[in-house]
Amino acid sequence: MRDPKRVLGGILVLALLCVATRAVRVRAMEHYGDTQKYEDMYYLPSAEWLGVMSLGHKKALADLVWMKALVYFGDEFAQGGSVNHVFRYGEVIVSLDPDFARAYQWVGVAGIYTPDGATVEETRRAIDFLERATRRFPDNGDIAWDAGATIAYELVPMLDDPDEKAALRQRATEHMMVAARQGAGPAWLAMVNANQLRDAGRLEQAARHLEEMYGTVDNEDVRARMRSEIASLRSRAHAEAFTHANQEFERAHQESYPYLPPSLFLLVGEPIDLNALPARGFVAEEAMQDHDSAADVADVASDASDAEPEDVADPSGAP
Repeated sequence: MRDPKRVLGGILVLALLCVATRAVRVRAMEHYGDTQKYEDMYYLPSAEWLGVMSLGHKKALADLVWMKALVYFGDEFAQGGSVNHVFRYGEVIVSLDPDFARAYQWVGVAGIYTPDGATVEETRRAIDFLERATRRFPDNGDIAWDAGATIAYELVPMLDDPDEKAALRQRATEHMMVAARQGAGPAWLAMVNANQLRDAGRLEQAARHLEEMYGTVDNEDVRARMRSEIASLRSRAHAEAFTHANQEFERAHQESYPYLPPSLFLLVGEPIDLNALPARGFVAEEAMQDHDSAADVADVASDASDAEPEDVADPSGAP
């Protein structure tokens, strides 16, 4: 028969050990939690190996990587990270599914709007994704707007070289013109496009773009501004074409028969191509009838062209 004292002593020892173990375990977990920190780790294999591992279900795997990328992006914001692997996730997704349009747009936004902000190089990489999407989806106005707006309102203000900035503005305008034709972007987009073309000296193209977009705009105030601007552009385009034709005439006169008076050279020299003069569009004629003075068109597109970047909506929405 066992000694009751020894049994009781064993029970007491076990109870003390349980209490001590629990206290030590809680303290150990608290210490572990205090010493842990969030780490920005990228675990995915290369896109080539993922394609093999998908067993032919590449689009399904692209969806899974997409969900993982969204969780990663949220964790980075919650932890104040730098979102270093957005482009790696994006490359994997579009490699598995090149027609995943939303992924291109997501990288274009997530690569720029980070907790630490984006560098010029990161902004260029985001734009590269968006422009790849414009080539793959040439009729997608939303993607064209994203690309043009990101170039014009994100990259250009970060640069100092005036020549590069001018070239980028023209590149952005080409994307925005596509967006306007597809009905994407804000209502004033056509006016901004025309302003950029006008500033580049492309008056005829600016007028044609406004005429092309005139029927797609519902806002009567914007339509009135467009009519005024078309009238102004057409007038300036004709004036510049006349001046250019006159300069060409003088050049040919001096090179061929400088000893002849201009009136005689006009008969014996090369004829002036009057068809080269830009023709008025139907909207321009309407605008000429609606507006009696050039003072009405002085501030036509200044509001849109002077808009601050913060007045422009997030190109594709927060992810």
